[in-house]
Amino acid sequence: MIRSIFSKILISHIGIILLSTITLTLVMSYLVRSNAVDTKRQDLLFKGRAVVELLTPNLLAGNIPTNESLDKISELAGGRIWLINEKGTVLAGQPPNNWSRRFQEDRQEYIDLFTDSPHSWIRPTYRRDPSIVVTFAIPEAPTPIVIFLDAPIMGVNKTVSSLERTLLYSLLASIITAILAGFLVARSLTKPIANISQAAKNFADGNYNSRTTAIGNHEIGNLGRTFNSMADSLAEIEQNRRNFLANVSHELKTPVTSIQALSETILDGLAPKPEQQQRYIATILQESQRLDRLIRDLLDLSQLEADELSILCERLDLQAWLLTETTKMETLLNPKHLTLQTDIPEQLPHVWSDPVRLGQVFTNLLTNAIRYSPEDSTITIQLSATKHQVAISVIDQGLGISPDDIPYIWDRFYRADKSRARTYGGTGLGLAITKKLVHAMQGEISVDSHVGKGSTFTFTLPIIK
Repeated sequence: MIRSIFSKILISHIGIILLSTITLTLVMSYLVRSNAVDTKRQDLLFKGRAVVELLTPNLLAGNIPTNESLDKISELAGGRIWLINEKGTVLAGQPPNNWSRRFQEDRQEYIDLFTDSPHSWIRPTYRRDPSIVVTFAIPEAPTPIVIFLDAPIMGVNKTVSSLERTLLYSLLASIITAILAGFLVARSLTKPIANISQAAKNFADGNYNSRTTAIGNHEIGNLGRTFNSMADSLAEIEQNRRNFLANVSHELKTPVTSIQALSETILDGLAPKPEQQQRYIATILQESQRLDRLIRDLLDLSQLEADELSILCERLDLQAWLLTETTKMETLLNPKHLTLQTDIPEQLPHVWSDPVRLGQVFTNLLTNAIRYSPEDSTITIQLSATKHQVAISVIDQGLGISPDDIPYIWDRFYRADKSRARTYGGTGLGLAITKKLVHAMQGEISVDSHVGKGSTFTFTLPIIK
């Protein structure tokens, strides 16, 4: 219970209020008492000087006032008055009981009453208001005399008690308010936290559609929105993983099934003619090569996503490099009678790139252009330079890509036209690998395509400064 947020908030509320009220009570009591004492002391000192002026002539003449006269003066002064000599004998007046107890332990303090003037102190009483005592010495008298004035501080205990009761009632009301406020505050905090916790638990249990509704405009709401964003990303990753496994299974199953069927046909003697066997073996070889490409692409993609693929960049002359790469691709152009044109500036700066991985990027893009270009069309390789980079474009006159498909062509196994996927071949991983390779070489890649008019794939490479 104590570990819960509600308990901590409630206890903290009550503790703060209790501490504040107790502190306030002590401070107020002290201030009330101090003010009452100071006021009464100043009043007694003023009246005491008046009494001294009144009695001094008689005392100097050796006349001790009677108790009756002191009683009348006491009524005017608002307290008791009595006189003592050096021996502690009461010369006149009626002092309170045990008035001399203060001097029993400290005789020097008693002696000082006759030399210094005035003195004052508080005389505690039992179940009554305390009193203030002031003394005035008359050393010029034939026998040294000290005049005592004792007056109660009226209403101090009553005022303090009333104050304490008021603060006690305030404390009880504050505790009740703290419980209610703590409950409401704790509920407002714990309810959205519990909602986020339950959503996270459901998500961990495999419900990838689980989301929290705690998305208010506060810190917990920010946490809730962050959780939902994280859940969306994880759900997308999980869906991509499932799609990836399904696509890989399908892409692997198709050539394996074809190889197995054709091999069994030959082994069972169902293809007796040599030319028929040769055709089947050629198909088996093609499917094996396709399977090999798929496995190599999967390995490359896996290493790229894990940031484990080795990228060895070096200073590269694009003109010489491009001449070599286009020569390699000439045999792929011939079956469809395609023309390959190049548009290269005369002064082209060197770039910083990995020639092997750059060749893989170029081959993927040019192979796609060849695959989707109509017969007797032209593919253009265009290079241009800016201050910081060189752009390489592969332009074809093929089928083009629908605007709805363009955002997804970089995804693994995505095919814009699935009905023609088998016709044109490919593993469905080329563009995904191409994009990651370009990014690994500090470049960017984009596409501009129009259905029926062709596509332009452009990627950039940094210039060596």
